[in-house]
Amino acid sequence: MGIVQLDLYFVFRRGVGILTGVMSLQAGGKMYVWLPLILAAVTYLGATTSRGVIDYDEGYYAQPAVRMAERGDWVTPYANDVRFLEKPPLLYWVTAASFKTFGVREFALRLPTALAVIALVIAVMSAASLAAGSPGIAGLCTAFSVGTYLFTRETLHDVWLVLFLAIAMTAFLKWRLDASGPLGPALLFYAALAGGMMCKGLIGIAFPVGIVVLFFLWERKIPEWRSLHLLPGVLLFLALTVPWHWLAEIHNEGFLEFFFVEEQFLRFLGRRDLPVLWSVSLVTFLALVPLWFFPWIVFVPAAFVSARKTDSGETRALFRLAIVWIVVVLGFFSFSARLEHYVFPALPAFSLLVAVAFTRKEESRAILLGYRVLAALGMLALIFGIIAGFWLAMGNMPPSSDMGPSNRIAENDFSIMAEMPPEIIRGLIAPAAVTIPVLAAGFWIALKLEKRRRHQSAALAVAAVMMLTCATTHWSLNICEDLISSKKFGQAVAMQSRPGDRLVVVGDYESANSLNFYQPLRVEVVDGTAYALLPGLKYSDAPKILLSHDEFISAWQSTERVFALLPEERAGELTPGGVPVLRVLHRILVRNH
Repeated sequence: MGIVQLDLYFVFRRGVGILTGVMSLQAGGKMYVWLPLILAAVTYLGATTSRGVIDYDEGYYAQPAVRMAERGDWVTPYANDVRFLEKPPLLYWVTAASFKTFGVREFALRLPTALAVIALVIAVMSAASLAAGSPGIAGLCTAFSVGTYLFTRETLHDVWLVLFLAIAMTAFLKWRLDASGPLGPALLFYAALAGGMMCKGLIGIAFPVGIVVLFFLWERKIPEWRSLHLLPGVLLFLALTVPWHWLAEIHNEGFLEFFFVEEQFLRFLGRRDLPVLWSVSLVTFLALVPLWFFPWIVFVPAAFVSARKTDSGETRALFRLAIVWIVVVLGFFSFSARLEHYVFPALPAFSLLVAVAFTRKEESRAILLGYRVLAALGMLALIFGIIAGFWLAMGNMPPSSDMGPSNRIAENDFSIMAEMPPEIIRGLIAPAAVTIPVLAAGFWIALKLEKRRRHQSAALAVAAVMMLTCATTHWSLNICEDLISSKKFGQAVAMQSRPGDRLVVVGDYESANSLNFYQPLRVEVVDGTAYALLPGLKYSDAPKILLSHDEFISAWQSTERVFALLPEERAGELTPGGVPVLRVLHRILVRNH
């Protein structure tokens, strides 16, 4: 390992040295603002293509944008020709605009999310720069943590909530640090509240307001009412949020009650009509937080050391804001159903804590300890990887599922990993074999650079490791495409279907709802449900998409041409057997004529 690691050391040192030269501002040694943005743009824009739409969440959230772009109805979201009113429309609007600009394709679907991440990096760096933090480090932490990358691999509403929360907190911090209580930052705060509400509902208000209230309680200061600019702020908020909600109620009777009572309050309390079928335990949710902010989590303890030693009121304000930000987000989800990615709104606050840690003016033992922990973890990963390699070379395989995912409706963010078929697991060995040595060598190099007082180079070495890890993660998702997406089936239907044909999924709609992105037929369901569409199916003009078994058999045996997508082990139940169109992993697409 020694010779290889030394070679990697000199390669990393030369590359990181070049980046540091670009990144350094000679005055004060601060990190140059553009490099984190450039690295984030390369990483996230480069991952917008060549991946199929993922079934379930992304399969749902892509459809309203497609319909808006094609039909021009920007008020009512539809999925599979059914009203889909559980979320506000901001994600659909920006994605539809992307479709109208670039066409309905995977790149256009994922471009807004990539741009939102880049904007998030800007917002967090701006907050750090306001309070004498380290904006470059804040940007690197935001862009290159495990959670930020994994939670933006699908087109979801959450990244927009996180963006507007970060903008609101940046505006609040700017307002707080200016004794005059300026109007501009206050209006930006209220506009960010509106943005958060238009992408995620009332939680877009609850988080920033809760953070601000807790911050003032900690400081034991009550701001003057005039400095809050409530009248112009509230008017701006209402102007940005009321029109769509009003139009949505006009176009969809009962929308406001469903959206605010069912989807906001009763969902939080766990008492809505449709029960929440998925949630991770609170212990699991909290225990995974260090993983989602890896590798930068090792530097968070140093923030407490820096905050205790600093004489800067601005730095202390940034530290307190980050702490209450984390407490509010994690506290909120301690009392409601939660998925792994619900921690995402807290990750920018962790980035600000690391920015506080790196405001050091002298050598920091706490930061050096963080690098030592990373190096140790890298070595442990390498040892584990070598052992696993020998174990696999002996013909062993980890547990797998020949049947694929068994219940997409009730799964968590990553529970599908426990149901991978053997061929997928074998394919993932290659990216794992690349990632593990990169982690080991990169973190070891970062430690060496930190010991030589090359502080910026050390941080950039960690960021470089994470960039390469993001690349291998993208590679892994491509390998898993047939497991998590129905892209190939949708493309096969698009090539063979004619007007009047029917497409039926045997099982839950969520197991194959990415079909709608790739082919023109409405998807019908038998022996399953369409969980998220059940509220929309209550409207009198909703199409019939849930078929009884007898209705499906009647259609299959009729003169209509019907495509059926079903688990391969159930293909023998079809009478007549039909014409096989495509087999992929555990599923088969069959045509009756």
